[in-house]
Amino acid sequence: MATQARIGQAVLGVLMVGCALTGLFPKPVPLLFAIAAVGTANAAFPLMRTFGSALLGGVAAASIALSSVPFVTCSSERFTDVFTCTGDAPTWHLTGTVLVAGLSGASLVLARITDQ
Repeated sequence: MATQARIGQAVLGVLMVGCALTGLFPKPVPLLFAIAAVGTANAAFPLMRTFGSALLGGVAAASIALSSVPFVTCSSERFTDVFTCTGDAPTWHLTGTVLVAGLSGASLVLARITDQ
């Protein structure tokens, strides 16, 4: 069971790095993917599992908190320079934050499975 969970962690890490490098998502979403990939790598090792799990939980919570911010800021003329508000940027931001939260959550579950 632990080997399968580690393989799952490796797949999730590759997905996170791939999403961070594709360039489809506006900032700060690629940074969230990179931090989640570091958390996934740390959660794969027994000595760093607690730190990696805390990092993954923090990234998931931050992603959920940031998911709707561009829609709110882009609807007001005062805050348009906080996030990119052109084209489909708010939609890509929402998509990226939901993806990073889901992948972080899945990695967190796999880290907890390997603990047992």
